Amino acid sequence: MGKKEINVDLQTITPLWTGDAWQENTKIRSSSLMGSLRFWFEVICYFAGIVSEKDFDSKKGRFEEEVNQDKFEKELKSNNTDFKSQIKTLKGMGIPVPSIVFGTTGWRSLIGIKEIKLLEDYCFGNVLNLPSRICVSKQNDEVKENNNCPKRSDENNWSVFYLSNSYFYGHFNVKFLVEEEILDSIFYPLLNFMDEYGYWGGKWNIGYGRLKIIGIKQNNNAKNDWTNNNKFNFSFEDNKNEEFDLSKYLKFVNNFANLIVINHEDKKIKILHDKVQNQDLKDVIKELIKIKAKERAQNKNNGGDTEKRHEIFGTTKKPPNNENLLPQGSKILPYIKTKNGSYVGGFLSIADLLEPYVEGERDV
Repeated sequence: MGKKEINVDLQTITPLWTGDAWQENTKIRSSSLMGSLRFWFEVICYFAGIVSEKDFDSKKGRFEEEVNQDKFEKELKSNNTDFKSQIKTLKGMGIPVPSIVFGTTGWRSLIGIKEIKLLEDYCFGNVLNLPSRICVSKQNDEVKENNNCPKRSDENNWSVFYLSNSYFYGHFNVKFLVEEEILDSIFYPLLNFMDEYGYWGGKWNIGYGRLKIIGIKQNNNAKNDWTNNNKFNFSFEDNKNEEFDLSKYLKFVNNFANLIVINHEDKKIKILHDKVQNQDLKDVIKELIKIKAKERAQNKNNGGDTEKRHEIFGTTKKPPNNENLLPQGSKILPYIKTKNGSYVGGFLSIADLLEPYVEGERDV
Protein backbone atom coordinates (compact mmCIF):
# COMPACT_ATOMS: atom_id res chain seq x y z
CA MET A 1 0.00 0.00 0.00
CA GLY A 2 1.21 3.51 -0.75
CA LYS A 3 -0.04 6.74 0.74
CA LYS A 4 -0.17 10.11 -0.99
CA GLU A 5 0.27 13.47 0.69
CA ILE A 6 -2.80 15.68 0.21
CA ASN A 7 -2.73 19.30 1.40
CA VAL A 8 -6.18 20.80 2.00
CA ASP A 9 -6.63 24.52 2.71
CA LEU A 10 -9.77 25.29 4.70
CA GLN A 11 -11.53 28.46 5.76
CA THR A 12 -14.16 28.75 8.48
CA ILE A 13 -17.68 29.71 7.54
CA THR A 14 -18.81 29.24 11.13
CA PRO A 15 -16.55 28.75 14.18
CA LEU A 16 -14.55 25.53 14.42
CA TRP A 17 -14.56 23.96 17.87
CA THR A 18 -12.26 21.01 18.59
CA GLY A 19 -12.02 21.40 22.34
CA ASP A 20 -10.70 18.87 24.82
CA ALA A 21 -12.33 17.25 27.85
CA TRP A 22 -11.91 20.50 29.78
CA GLN A 23 -13.75 22.47 27.08
CA GLU A 24 -10.56 24.29 26.12
CA ASN A 25 -9.92 25.07 22.46
CA THR A 26 -6.38 26.34 22.05
CA LYS A 27 -5.47 24.25 19.01
CA ILE A 28 -7.10 22.33 16.18
CA ARG A 29 -7.12 18.69 17.22
CA SER A 30 -6.58 16.18 14.44
CA SER A 31 -8.59 13.52 16.30
CA SER A 32 -11.64 15.79 16.19
CA LEU A 33 -11.30 16.38 12.43
CA MET A 34 -10.86 12.66 11.79
CA GLY A 35 -13.85 11.87 14.00
CA SER A 36 -15.97 14.24 11.91
CA LEU A 37 -14.84 12.66 8.65
CA ARG A 38 -15.62 9.21 10.00
CA PHE A 39 -19.05 10.22 11.28
CA TRP A 40 -20.19 11.67 7.97
CA PHE A 41 -18.68 8.76 6.05
CA GLU A 42 -20.72 6.41 8.25
CA VAL A 43 -23.83 8.47 7.53
CA ILE A 44 -23.17 8.16 3.80
CA CYS A 45 -22.55 4.42 4.07
CA TYR A 46 -25.77 3.90 6.01
CA PHE A 47 -27.87 5.87 3.56
CA ALA A 48 -26.25 3.99 0.67
CA GLY A 49 -26.98 0.63 2.27
CA ILE A 50 -23.27 -0.20 2.56
CA VAL A 51 -23.74 -0.79 6.30
CA SER A 52 -26.85 -1.82 8.19
CA GLU A 53 -28.19 -2.19 11.74
CA LYS A 54 -26.18 -5.38 12.31
CA ASP A 55 -22.92 -3.47 11.80
CA PHE A 56 -23.74 -0.82 14.42
CA ASP A 57 -22.01 -0.95 17.81
CA SER A 58 -24.34 0.96 20.14
CA LYS A 59 -21.76 1.10 22.94
CA LYS A 60 -19.15 2.75 20.72
CA GLY A 61 -21.78 4.73 18.84
CA ARG A 62 -20.54 3.83 15.38
CA PHE A 63 -20.38 1.13 12.72
CA GLU A 64 -17.36 -0.88 13.78
CA GLU A 65 -16.02 -4.39 14.12
CA GLU A 66 -12.58 -5.43 15.39
CA VAL A 67 -10.27 -7.44 13.14
CA ASN A 68 -9.26 -10.86 14.41
CA GLN A 69 -5.58 -10.87 13.48
CA ASP A 70 -5.15 -14.66 13.53
CA LYS A 71 -8.10 -15.15 11.21
CA PHE A 72 -7.00 -12.28 8.98
CA GLU A 73 -3.47 -13.65 8.55
CA LYS A 74 -4.78 -17.16 7.97
CA GLU A 75 -7.14 -15.94 5.25
CA LEU A 76 -4.35 -13.97 3.58
CA LYS A 77 -2.09 -17.04 3.34
CA SER A 78 -4.30 -18.41 0.60
CA ASN A 79 -4.47 -15.07 -1.23
CA ASN A 80 -2.11 -12.38 -2.40
CA THR A 81 -1.08 -9.80 0.19
CA ASP A 82 -1.58 -6.75 -2.03
CA PHE A 83 -4.00 -3.98 -1.05
CA LYS A 84 -7.04 -5.27 -2.92
CA SER A 85 -6.55 -8.77 -1.54
CA GLN A 86 -6.40 -7.41 1.99
CA ILE A 87 -9.60 -5.39 1.45
CA LYS A 88 -11.33 -8.44 -0.05
CA THR A 89 -10.31 -10.50 2.98
CA LEU A 90 -11.58 -7.87 5.42
CA LYS A 91 -14.90 -7.69 3.60
CA GLY A 92 -15.14 -11.46 3.65
CA MET A 93 -14.65 -11.34 7.43
CA GLY A 94 -17.61 -8.98 7.73
CA ILE A 95 -15.60 -5.89 8.65
CA PRO A 96 -17.76 -2.80 7.89
CA VAL A 97 -16.46 -0.39 5.25
CA PRO A 98 -16.08 2.50 7.79
CA SER A 99 -13.75 0.29 9.85
CA ILE A 100 -11.74 -0.55 6.75
CA VAL A 101 -11.38 3.10 5.74
CA PHE A 102 -10.95 4.71 9.17
CA GLY A 103 -9.46 1.83 11.11
CA THR A 104 -10.37 -0.38 14.02
CA THR A 105 -8.58 -2.66 16.47
CA GLY A 106 -6.28 -4.79 14.34
CA TRP A 107 -6.41 -2.57 11.25
CA ARG A 108 -4.86 0.84 10.60
CA SER A 109 -6.81 3.69 9.00
CA LEU A 110 -6.33 4.34 5.29
CA ILE A 111 -6.63 8.08 6.00
CA GLY A 112 -4.50 9.98 8.48
CA ILE A 113 -3.46 13.51 9.36
CA LYS A 114 0.26 14.24 9.31
CA GLU A 115 0.19 17.93 10.16
CA ILE A 116 -2.13 20.88 10.78
CA LYS A 117 -0.74 24.30 9.96
CA LEU A 118 -2.42 27.60 10.83
CA LEU A 119 -2.35 30.13 8.01
CA GLU A 120 -2.69 33.91 7.95
CA ASP A 121 -5.70 35.71 9.41
CA TYR A 122 -6.77 33.35 12.17
CA CYS A 123 -7.82 33.63 15.79
CA PHE A 124 -8.50 31.46 18.84
CA GLY A 125 -11.03 33.29 20.96
CA ASN A 126 -14.25 35.19 20.31
CA VAL A 127 -13.38 37.35 17.32
CA LEU A 128 -17.03 37.28 16.20
CA ASN A 129 -18.26 38.57 19.57
CA LEU A 130 -20.73 35.72 19.94
CA PRO A 131 -22.75 35.52 23.17
CA SER A 132 -21.91 32.77 25.64
CA ARG A 133 -25.61 32.02 26.14
CA ILE A 134 -28.70 32.45 24.01
CA CYS A 135 -32.07 32.03 25.71
CA VAL A 136 -35.32 31.62 23.79
CA SER A 137 -38.69 32.06 25.49
CA LYS A 138 -41.06 29.11 25.27
CA GLN A 139 -43.99 31.51 25.55
CA ASN A 140 -43.26 34.05 22.81
CA ASP A 141 -40.57 35.18 20.34
CA GLU A 142 -38.38 36.87 22.96
CA VAL A 143 -34.64 36.12 22.73
CA LYS A 144 -32.09 37.11 25.36
CA GLU A 145 -28.36 36.60 25.68
CA ASN A 146 -25.59 36.53 28.29
CA ASN A 147 -26.46 38.35 31.53
CA ASN A 148 -29.91 39.23 30.23
CA CYS A 149 -30.86 35.56 30.28
CA PRO A 150 -33.21 34.52 33.09
CA LYS A 151 -31.97 33.20 36.39
CA ARG A 152 -31.74 29.44 36.76
CA SER A 153 -34.93 29.40 38.82
CA ASP A 154 -36.81 30.79 35.79
CA GLU A 155 -35.14 28.65 33.12
CA ASN A 156 -38.06 26.20 32.82
CA ASN A 157 -39.82 28.74 30.62
CA TRP A 158 -36.77 29.22 28.41
CA SER A 159 -34.65 27.14 26.05
CA VAL A 160 -30.99 27.82 26.82
CA PHE A 161 -28.17 27.31 24.31
CA TYR A 162 -24.54 27.57 25.37
CA LEU A 163 -22.07 28.81 22.77
CA SER A 164 -18.39 28.14 23.21
CA ASN A 165 -16.44 31.38 22.89
CA SER A 166 -13.18 29.46 22.74
CA TYR A 167 -13.20 28.59 19.05
CA PHE A 168 -10.99 28.81 15.98
CA TYR A 169 -11.83 31.21 13.18
CA GLY A 170 -9.75 31.73 10.06
CA HIS A 171 -7.61 29.73 7.62
CA PHE A 172 -5.65 26.53 8.16
CA ASN A 173 -4.07 23.70 6.22
CA VAL A 174 -4.41 19.97 6.86
CA LYS A 175 -1.80 17.60 5.46
CA PHE A 176 -3.53 14.26 4.95
CA LEU A 177 -1.86 10.95 4.20
CA VAL A 178 -4.26 8.91 2.09
CA GLU A 179 -3.99 5.43 0.61
CA GLU A 180 -3.67 5.97 -3.14
CA GLU A 181 -6.27 3.30 -3.96
CA ILE A 182 -9.08 5.28 -2.31
CA LEU A 183 -8.21 8.82 -3.40
CA ASP A 184 -10.69 9.07 -6.26
CA SER A 185 -13.20 6.50 -5.04
CA ILE A 186 -13.64 7.66 -1.42
CA PHE A 187 -11.42 10.51 -0.21
CA TYR A 188 -12.22 13.20 -2.78
CA PRO A 189 -15.96 12.37 -2.87
CA LEU A 190 -15.96 12.64 0.93
CA LEU A 191 -14.25 16.05 0.76
CA ASN A 192 -16.87 17.14 -1.79
CA PHE A 193 -19.62 16.16 0.61
CA MET A 194 -17.94 17.86 3.58
CA ASP A 195 -17.46 21.04 1.57
CA GLU A 196 -21.12 21.25 0.65
CA TYR A 197 -22.99 19.63 3.55
CA GLY A 198 -20.68 18.32 6.29
CA TYR A 199 -19.63 19.64 9.68
CA TRP A 200 -16.20 19.50 11.33
CA GLY A 201 -15.25 19.42 15.01
CA GLY A 202 -18.10 19.81 17.51
CA LYS A 203 -21.01 22.06 18.57
CA TRP A 204 -22.95 21.33 15.39
CA ASN A 205 -26.16 21.85 17.34
CA ILE A 206 -25.52 25.62 17.25
CA GLY A 207 -24.20 25.72 13.70
CA TYR A 208 -20.47 25.45 14.40
CA GLY A 209 -18.15 23.46 12.15
CA ARG A 210 -19.07 24.59 8.65
CA LEU A 211 -15.85 24.94 6.63
CA LYS A 212 -15.06 25.83 3.03
CA ILE A 213 -12.29 24.10 1.09
CA ILE A 214 -10.35 26.80 -0.75
CA GLY A 215 -7.59 24.71 -2.30
CA ILE A 216 -6.11 21.22 -2.58
CA LYS A 217 -2.64 20.07 -3.53
CA GLN A 218 -1.68 16.48 -4.25
CA ASN A 219 2.06 15.95 -3.83
CA ASN A 220 2.56 19.75 -4.04
CA ASN A 221 0.66 20.00 -7.34
CA ALA A 222 -2.62 21.90 -7.42
CA LYS A 223 -5.58 19.52 -7.66
CA ASN A 224 -8.07 21.73 -9.49
CA ASP A 225 -10.35 18.93 -10.62
CA TRP A 226 -11.08 17.48 -7.16
CA THR A 227 -14.70 18.64 -7.34
CA ASN A 228 -15.20 16.28 -10.29
CA ASN A 229 -14.66 13.34 -7.96
CA ASN A 230 -18.11 13.38 -6.40
CA LYS A 231 -19.18 9.75 -6.78
CA PHE A 232 -18.24 7.11 -4.26
CA ASN A 233 -17.01 3.68 -5.28
CA PHE A 234 -17.19 1.30 -2.33
CA SER A 235 -15.65 -1.58 -4.24
CA PHE A 236 -12.25 0.15 -3.79
CA GLU A 237 -11.73 -0.49 -7.49
CA ASP A 238 -12.38 1.30 -10.77
CA ASN A 239 -15.59 -0.61 -11.30
CA LYS A 240 -18.15 1.82 -12.76
CA ASN A 241 -20.99 -0.51 -11.79
CA GLU A 242 -20.17 0.13 -8.12
CA GLU A 243 -20.34 3.94 -8.33
CA PHE A 244 -22.67 5.64 -5.90
CA ASP A 245 -24.05 9.13 -6.45
CA LEU A 246 -25.05 10.67 -3.12
CA SER A 247 -27.26 13.30 -4.76
CA LYS A 248 -30.08 10.75 -5.02
CA TYR A 249 -30.16 10.70 -1.21
CA LEU A 250 -30.48 14.48 -0.81
CA LYS A 251 -33.90 16.05 -0.50
CA PHE A 252 -34.66 19.78 -0.40
CA VAL A 253 -37.79 20.59 1.59
CA ASN A 254 -39.80 23.79 1.96
CA ASN A 255 -40.85 23.65 5.62
CA PHE A 256 -39.46 22.63 9.01
CA ALA A 257 -42.07 19.92 9.59
CA ASN A 258 -40.62 17.87 6.72
CA LEU A 259 -37.22 17.87 8.43
CA ILE A 260 -38.41 15.79 11.36
CA VAL A 261 -40.38 13.20 9.38
CA ILE A 262 -38.56 9.86 9.56
CA ASN A 263 -38.81 7.57 6.54
CA HIS A 264 -36.94 4.27 6.88
CA GLU A 265 -37.99 3.12 3.43
CA ASP A 266 -36.66 6.17 1.57
CA LYS A 267 -33.79 7.61 3.62
CA LYS A 268 -32.79 11.16 2.72
CA ILE A 269 -30.53 13.89 4.04
CA LYS A 270 -33.05 16.71 4.11
CA ILE A 271 -32.17 20.36 3.63
CA LEU A 272 -34.22 23.47 4.29
CA HIS A 273 -32.19 26.39 3.00
CA ASP A 274 -32.38 30.17 2.64
CA LYS A 275 -34.48 30.72 5.78
CA VAL A 276 -32.28 33.55 7.08
CA GLN A 277 -29.83 35.91 5.41
CA ASN A 278 -27.67 38.52 7.11
CA GLN A 279 -24.15 39.96 6.92
CA ASP A 280 -23.74 39.32 10.65
CA LEU A 281 -23.11 35.66 11.48
CA LYS A 282 -24.25 36.21 15.07
CA ASP A 283 -27.69 37.30 13.93
CA VAL A 284 -28.02 34.30 11.63
CA ILE A 285 -27.05 31.87 14.42
CA LYS A 286 -29.44 33.54 16.87
CA GLU A 287 -32.34 33.40 14.43
CA LEU A 288 -31.76 29.73 13.55
CA ILE A 289 -31.50 28.80 17.22
CA LYS A 290 -34.76 30.66 17.87
CA ILE A 291 -36.53 28.82 15.04
CA LYS A 292 -35.27 25.45 16.24
CA ALA A 293 -36.21 26.14 19.87
CA LYS A 294 -39.72 27.21 18.90
CA GLU A 295 -40.20 24.12 16.72
CA ARG A 296 -39.10 21.87 19.57
CA ALA A 297 -41.46 23.62 22.00
CA GLN A 298 -44.30 23.34 19.49
CA ASN A 299 -43.63 19.62 19.08
CA LYS A 300 -43.88 19.21 22.87
CA ASN A 301 -47.03 21.31 23.16
CA ASN A 302 -48.67 19.30 20.38
CA GLY A 303 -48.15 16.09 22.34
CA GLY A 304 -45.11 14.81 20.45
CA ASP A 305 -43.37 11.68 21.78
CA THR A 306 -40.75 12.71 24.36
CA GLU A 307 -38.16 10.07 23.52
CA LYS A 308 -38.47 10.67 19.78
CA ARG A 309 -38.21 14.43 20.34
CA HIS A 310 -34.98 13.90 22.30
CA GLU A 311 -33.61 11.72 19.52
CA ILE A 312 -34.42 14.30 16.84
CA PHE A 313 -33.65 17.56 18.62
CA GLY A 314 -30.96 16.23 20.99
CA THR A 315 -30.46 15.90 24.73
CA THR A 316 -27.48 15.46 27.02
CA LYS A 317 -29.17 12.62 28.92
CA LYS A 318 -29.16 8.94 28.03
CA PRO A 319 -32.39 7.53 26.60
CA PRO A 320 -34.57 6.43 29.55
CA ASN A 321 -35.52 3.11 27.96
CA ASN A 322 -32.05 2.06 26.77
CA GLU A 323 -29.07 2.78 29.00
CA ASN A 324 -26.71 1.16 26.50
CA LEU A 325 -27.16 4.05 24.07
CA LEU A 326 -25.25 7.30 24.15
CA PRO A 327 -26.77 10.72 24.86
CA GLN A 328 -28.70 12.06 21.92
CA GLY A 329 -27.02 14.46 19.53
CA SER A 330 -29.30 16.71 17.52
CA LYS A 331 -30.36 15.45 14.09
CA ILE A 332 -31.51 18.96 13.07
CA LEU A 333 -28.47 21.16 12.47
CA PRO A 334 -28.28 24.87 11.60
CA TYR A 335 -26.97 24.84 8.03
CA ILE A 336 -25.02 27.99 7.16
CA LYS A 337 -23.31 28.99 3.92
CA THR A 338 -21.98 32.20 2.44
CA LYS A 339 -23.62 33.89 -0.54
CA ASN A 340 -22.83 37.27 -2.12
CA GLY A 341 -21.03 38.54 0.98
CA SER A 342 -23.76 37.46 3.40
CA TYR A 343 -24.44 34.43 5.58
CA VAL A 344 -27.39 32.33 4.48
CA GLY A 345 -28.89 29.94 6.99
CA GLY A 346 -31.32 27.04 7.04
CA PHE A 347 -31.33 23.53 8.48
CA LEU A 348 -29.94 20.11 7.60
CA SER A 349 -31.68 16.99 8.89
CA ILE A 350 -30.28 13.49 9.33
CA ALA A 351 -33.37 12.28 11.20
CA ASP A 352 -33.71 9.35 8.79
CA LEU A 353 -30.75 7.78 10.59
CA LEU A 354 -33.16 6.88 13.38
CA GLU A 355 -33.03 4.09 14.23
CA PRO A 356 -30.53 2.53 15.04
CA TYR A 357 -28.00 5.31 14.62
CA VAL A 358 -29.41 7.48 17.38
CA GLU A 359 -26.40 9.12 19.02
CA GLY A 360 -26.02 11.64 16.20
CA GLU A 361 -23.16 14.09 16.13
CA ARG A 362 -20.06 13.76 18.26
CA ASP A 363 -20.92 16.71 20.45
CA VAL A 364 -24.26 18.25 21.40
